[in-house]
Amino acid sequence: MEREALLRLLSEEPGEAFEACGDAIRAGAEYVVWDDTVPADQLARSYSRRVQHMAKIGNPMLGSAEAILQLQTSGDRPLRIGEAVTEDPPTHFQLFLTADASRVVACLGIDQR
Repeated sequence: MEREALLRLLSEEPGEAFEACGDAIRAGAEYVVWDDTVPADQLARSYSRRVQHMAKIGNPMLGSAEAILQLQTSGDRPLRIGEAVTEDPPTHFQLFLTADASRVVACLGIDQR
């Protein structure tokens, strides 16, 4: 996916995680969006567990509650997964896009410090 296309999609969605991810990509963060899809309900289950674990160990996450809600309300729709990584501050952004990559459904940021 072209950088400008992803930046446009991120700017269309409200939320701190979308904005922070867009800022990171604009600043040159490495990113990828995979072609394969995974059902949203499967992603909701696995990321819900991941969010609970991160909260338990005290690792801050940006936009996690909103992302889980969006994944849950997406039912079994197939979603593409993407990620962006920035070093300063060290953050891993997880992206979830529609199967045709026309919309970013959810985004969360994981502090890697």
